Amino acid sequence: MKKLLVMIALTLISSATFAQQKTSTVNISFWEVKMGHRTQFNTAMETYLSKFTSVKDGIPEVTGYNITGGNHHGEYLIAQNSRKSWADRDVVTPTTMENIRQNEYWELNIAPHLEGVTGDILVYEPQMSNLGVDDKSEKRVVTEFTVINGSKGLTDQLRKMPKVWDKLGRKMGVWVTYTGVARYRVVRYLPNGWKELDDAKDGEFAIAYDEVYGKGSWDKDRLILTNGWTITDKFMMTLNTRLTSK
Repeated sequence: MKKLLVMIALTLISSATFAQQKTSTVNISFWEVKMGHRTQFNTAMETYLSKFTSVKDGIPEVTGYNITGGNHHGEYLIAQNSRKSWADRDVVTPTTMENIRQNEYWELNIAPHLEGVTGDILVYEPQMSNLGVDDKSEKRVVTEFTVINGSKGLTDQLRKMPKVWDKLGRKMGVWVTYTGVARYRVVRYLPNGWKELDDAKDGEFAIAYDEVYGKGSWDKDRLILTNGWTITDKFMMTLNTRLTSK
């Protein structure tokens, strides 16, 4: 556990100038705070971010979200190294006294409040999304699908989705895990808040799909999805400004 926490701290320390690249990656991790430690954790984390992180090129070095529902209910989702290409990840930041002080602060004031941390590196899939990686939304719904039969057919099917989402007027971004078990995270952005969910109706996706690709297309094509992946989690994300670099 201690080694994992130190690795998370070192990841927070690293930073580089972000540039638009063909590949865009992000580190995401779920932080479980110990029972009764949330107030102390939030205060320590807010101080940490103020002292040691910032916003660079419009991108916070650390972005925090509250998680509601799903496998990580009540935990925090922490995003860092946002929009880095793989080439960006080759850049190593030399150790400085400031880095050492940052790491020491993290170990002394934040790590003791954590019960556990799990994480992944995600890669953005622009051909499966109908918005850009730079798009923002303080509220989002994330559905995680675990791949059970990866194939070119599944990939091709997912690349057909953006036209349907456009038809429905939904803003959707798709990320795939580079680490761990192969999973897709399909993210619905809600720039107008949770009220956007009030308009959701059962069956409207199938109707929109057939309007785009022809009558009966969804009944045929959905079998590719049914055989290719399965839902393993779904949760709501809300931006937590206290856990976000400023």
